[in-house]
Amino acid sequence: MKVSNPLTIIAIFAGVAETLATVALVQLPLEIQSIFVYFVMAFPATIVLLFFFVLYFKNTVLYAPSDFDDQSHYLEANNLKEKVNNKLELIFKDINERGSKLSKEELNRAKSSLAKTITKETMSPSMLTILNHLTKKPSSLHDLSIILGVTRERVRQLLIHLEQNGLVEQVKDAHGAGILWKAST
Repeated sequence: MKVSNPLTIIAIFAGVAETLATVALVQLPLEIQSIFVYFVMAFPATIVLLFFFVLYFKNTVLYAPSDFDDQSHYLEANNLKEKVNNKLELIFKDINERGSKLSKEELNRAKSSLAKTITKETMSPSMLTILNHLTKKPSSLHDLSIILGVTRERVRQLLIHLEQNGLVEQVKDAHGAGILWKAST
């Protein structure tokens, strides 16, 4: 059984605790059994209440990046891109206050570079394969579907996602008849 997120850990913990408490219950003296029964009943209710409290106030901590089909959704759910951008803004502001002036263009270029790096780090293996291949040479949708061993529609979806993040772009082939995809510069 794969334990991939906190939800699974909570479920395993609650199940094991309840099982052990039930086993221990029959071995306790009668005077203590009635008190322990209340504990055995209240314990799972407390866990459920705490779980819903966490779910309501900090729901993003219950999911790992691997729980998302597209790991960039994990970044969006946790506002990581925005947090990194704000931190970068503070760093550059501090640099500017010390006397070394950075232009707005340099600041925007650094932010863009950082955003692309974060996006690349959270890509699926298929997207990384496409990006690595397109960095070497422009290719058609058909060629990429053969390389990945998936349908053209799936490759189209991946390319559109990469294009939206500014990592790939469409170009005409040498004869002007077809469309090729290449990595953005």
